[in-house]
Amino acid sequence: MSNRFLYIADEASAPSRSWSNADLANFHYFNPNGLYAAKKARDEKVSSLVHDHGLPSGAIWAHGSMNSYCTDRLMTMVNQKRVNGRRLRVILEMLQKDIDDADRWIEDNNPTEEN
Repeated sequence: MSNRFLYIADEASAPSRSWSNADLANFHYFNPNGLYAAKKARDEKVSSLVHDHGLPSGAIWAHGSMNSYCTDRLMTMVNQKRVNGRRLRVILEMLQKDIDDADRWIEDNNPTEEN
């Protein structure tokens, strides 16, 4: 693996404007500061709330791990030699919206926190 990929996947704390579309896709898929890692953290929290507090299991489909369209498309882009910039931006925006929606659901349905 190249030093550039290792930096993007492991060390970078935020994406750089000078990166290619492929670099940006790699950052958001592999880096712990990327959107894929943020989505996985929300997936675990949603699953935990559903299983531990008897909340409706449909939340896993709507806000959790079964809501994987965007992460699946991001994985597809990571495997491409050339990444279309417009498609990547749309997928990243949709993924951020999924994360925001999950955050709102978690906040509204977390019985351990005062609402």
